[in-house]
Amino acid sequence: DFLQEEIIKMKRKIEEEAKIATTSLEKLQAKADDLQALVTMKSEKILEMESERKEQETIRMKEIDMLIELRDIVEDQKTRIASLEEEVERGDSAQRSMEAQQRLLCEAEAKTAEAEETVEKWKARMAEAELIMKEMEAKIEQEEEENRMLQEMI
Repeated sequence: DFLQEEIIKMKRKIEEEAKIATTSLEKLQAKADDLQALVTMKSEKILEMESERKEQETIRMKEIDMLIELRDIVEDQKTRIASLEEEVERGDSAQRSMEAQQRLLCEAEAKTAEAEETVEKWKARMAEAELIMKEMEAKIEQEEEENRMLQEMI
């Protein structure tokens, strides 16, 4: 009997330990399931974050490309502005040159008009001088005629 009681006690003890082990196993299985769910959730989050990172990287690369294009456009605009400024300067220089030529032309026209006026005055004086010369020649001829007549008389 004693042996049987001991066996029963041992059997109960084994059953209790089996229950405790089963409970512990169930708890461990629940924790393992929770951990597996957490790992799955974290893996999905990592995949989602990698996807977002790739998307952000793509956006960043597009932004860099746009900035490079904008820089090129700005450089082109600076070049065009410099070219236009040079053209404006050449235009201003040409305008100043034309204005100087216009002043010289006006001065030359004024001198030409002055010279023409002087020539007209000289022509008038020459005409007066010719008239005086003709009058003198006529007087000389008249005096010569008078002298001839006087000599014929003598």
